[in-house]
Amino acid sequence: MKISSRDLFLRTKSKAENWGWRVFTNFLPLYFTDKHFENLYRQKRDPWNYEQSDFEREKYLKTLEAIPEEVETIWEIGCAEGVFTELLLEQGKRVWGVDVSPTALSRAQERLKNFGDRVHLQKLDIAREDLEGTFDLILASEILYYLGGKEVLQPLEEKFYRHLRPSGYLLLCHFYPSGKIIHDLYQENHRFYKVAEEITYHPHRDYIITLLKKKG
Repeated sequence: MKISSRDLFLRTKSKAENWGWRVFTNFLPLYFTDKHFENLYRQKRDPWNYEQSDFEREKYLKTLEAIPEEVETIWEIGCAEGVFTELLLEQGKRVWGVDVSPTALSRAQERLKNFGDRVHLQKLDIAREDLEGTFDLILASEILYYLGGKEVLQPLEEKFYRHLRPSGYLLLCHFYPSGKIIHDLYQENHRFYKVAEEITYHPHRDYIITLLKKKG
């Protein structure tokens, strides 16, 4: 299969990001601040092209397929403008979406206004703040690598565990191969075990989806 110049550029960019995450992990929180993301959304609607990208649509569908049928309530971390949130709601789920950008949340509120009390949106910094409630599934897609390294990501394991109902699920989706390092962190304390994992090799960007389940 012939690779287009755009796909070649995106794959090169993805490889650089994978390498960069390993090298600059501890410095990422200094750059990817709440202000950084708020400025992105103020400058441009849908800055990652979630609505129009065929690649994102494919990744969304694979993520939806990974959600067990019995799941009813979902805590979506980094809901942005609510593009994937809408897909979850259309599947009949109840969603608590959080993000650090008030502008993104405002757009999500407008997008999802017809879903009533099945959706709850809140400004929240996952690394520093907490919320109330327990859920059937927690979803963290393309978000955790912005937060930093193991010293930041590992403490979240306890928070995720605490906010999941018995036998609840943690669904993770991030670029590969660095995403594999991130996902494996949440099995180190043996409070979660792996139910399923899929690596997708894509012309744009390789990614990994991992479904973990709470023990006990």
